[in-house]
Amino acid sequence: MSVQAIPDGNRSSRLHTTPHYSSPWLFQNHKILSGNDPSESIPADELVKKINRAILKKEFVFLHLEQRTTATQFLIKAYPQICSQAELLCRLEPADAAVDLKNYELRHLMIDDGLSVIISNVSPVSLDGFFLRLTLPANSKVQTRRRAKRHLCKNTHCKIIQGDFILSGTIIDFTTQALGINITPNTDTTDFNDDKPAFLIVDREGLELYSGMGRCLRNRLNNFDRRLVFTPLIQQDALYPSKELPHDKQQAGNAFCASFHHPFSNTYVERDICDISLTGFSICNEPEEDLLLPGMWIPELAIVYAGYVKMKCKAKVTYRLADEETGKVKYGLAMSGMDLETYTRLSRIIWASSGARIGIASEAEMDALWEFMFEAGYFDQEQYGNNGVKPDFFKESYLRLYGSHQDIARQIIYKTNGKINGHIAMLRAYEPAWLIHHYAADGRNERSPFSSFLKDVINYLAPYHRQQTAMADYFMAYYTPERDGAAKFFNYFARHANNGKKCSVDSFAAMHFRKKIAKKLPEGWVLRECTLDDLFKLKEFYEAAAGGLLIEAMGVNAPAEALKKSFAAAGFRREYRTYCLCCQNKQLAFFIVNRSDISVKLDELLNGITAIIIAPDILSWAMLAAAVNNLAVLYDQGTIPLMIYPFYFLPVQNIKVEQERAIWILHTKAADECLSYINKLTSIRHTGP
Repeated sequence: MSVQAIPDGNRSSRLHTTPHYSSPWLFQNHKILSGNDPSESIPADELVKKINRAILKKEFVFLHLEQRTTATQFLIKAYPQICSQAELLCRLEPADAAVDLKNYELRHLMIDDGLSVIISNVSPVSLDGFFLRLTLPANSKVQTRRRAKRHLCKNTHCKIIQGDFILSGTIIDFTTQALGINITPNTDTTDFNDDKPAFLIVDREGLELYSGMGRCLRNRLNNFDRRLVFTPLIQQDALYPSKELPHDKQQAGNAFCASFHHPFSNTYVERDICDISLTGFSICNEPEEDLLLPGMWIPELAIVYAGYVKMKCKAKVTYRLADEETGKVKYGLAMSGMDLETYTRLSRIIWASSGARIGIASEAEMDALWEFMFEAGYFDQEQYGNNGVKPDFFKESYLRLYGSHQDIARQIIYKTNGKINGHIAMLRAYEPAWLIHHYAADGRNERSPFSSFLKDVINYLAPYHRQQTAMADYFMAYYTPERDGAAKFFNYFARHANNGKKCSVDSFAAMHFRKKIAKKLPEGWVLRECTLDDLFKLKEFYEAAAGGLLIEAMGVNAPAEALKKSFAAAGFRREYRTYCLCCQNKQLAFFIVNRSDISVKLDELLNGITAIIIAPDILSWAMLAAAVNNLAVLYDQGTIPLMIYPFYFLPVQNIKVEQERAIWILHTKAADECLSYINKLTSIRHTGP
């Protein structure tokens, strides 16, 4: 009943060249057999159930062997095939079927479920090729040794980094408290210090699955298996820079669940979602199901609503909290990589589940929305008729832009009993920035002030920015300081933030420039597209003068080709370029030339020129006008909206200022701070006299 012997010492030294659990391998956990640990017994029928479950799942069990002459002990894998009350037929791997039972004693059958080990005294009956027949005992011992369940890993590579020293290996098993790592053979490990923490990176085929600091619990580098055991040091690992506001989370009840394959073990996992927001959600596990680590990435995860609607994303485990009384474990997961359509679907479901009266306007609601905005007095038919824009064309353009192209245009609406009573729109005006505009509200609706609308816009846009890298970093809004009802909020929050890199307000002198026949600039004067040196000079000036977000938000440093293509796909033109006016090679003024054919009451903002004068004490109005007139050839209309910074330039030049226009810009990093501020304002409003 033999084919070849269990590997001798020379071969066993090479066992680590194969993946962990490629048998045979040295057995060293002798304490589990000592009987000193608490144990219980199970009858034969319970053992048979365990074995049959392994048959169903095509899993292996262990056979514990001892060499008679040396007392060296080994484990080999056996795959159960047929099991009765008295006998087990199992299949061995080809190398293990070479066991000469004359030289080796079969001591035990072991079943490891990750939390406990069943130990059965079995006897061999026959070995026929790869198939071994065993007798089963009437009772078996159960040893429970682990507080956390151990899970086997598949095809996971690991790097252990200590300063400049790097070890490579394979994750072989894990719990939420420890990672078992087999170090790559023939690796020099002399510089490894098990007293120092190390940074761990786990990946599969280059896809990162986990990263975080760890401390070495067990060092067996000099042993047969070359194994290290690390415990993670991170219990919370925030994906986003700011903490999510508690009120943004909605209790999920039984409506939402999350399903995914575990990134380490590849086993299928499905859990009910406890609460959910547009940035993340939480799930709970029983103690024996504890399986996630803070810092772990789940590359593919599906959020399922009502058992039907699936929304895919990737997710990162941000925290793990264990209840000391119940033992239950709660995990927080942050969502990432969600596409726009999926994100919109999720936002609608969450808002509907929360009982909110807000939502994203759909194509079906566009006609009702148009009627609402018309009744609210937002559109001036006479005004647009005088400017050559027919009302029908205007309506057509609006519906085309906001009805079907949500990657560049969004609308939030408020409804009561199906009737729209509030509306606010957003447009991706620049590569890195969304423009908030078209605020309209039913005068009878006292619960839809602008601050509440803005809160909902930020609540919607800020999380989506976190879903993908190519999204906007800024919110912006233009307003007229002396008569716009939103001016108070914009100014108050900018002062509250007290940091121009969080929120800034810049004032412009606005006018309508009537273009004339362009003339060549005087000798020594040059109007050109900006070079990198020019842009550096512009940024340097603005940082010294204001220190705000204007230059970054308008994307003067970022190519606008992606934005141009997005608008072109919707049938619109949207582009902008930056020009510099120089005299004797000295930069005096910059021009952001916006061009668009979007006739949705945004002409002055998206189809005009913004001038930033960096030498107001040198540049004259005449030369500025000459430069603007040369740029005006790019426009079809005879009058071009012109905004000038700094505001005081025109009054100093004795030129009439038609209107003061301010721009408020918020960095998404400060979105939570802004939301907190709005909540404070609305709380005061609702509880005051």
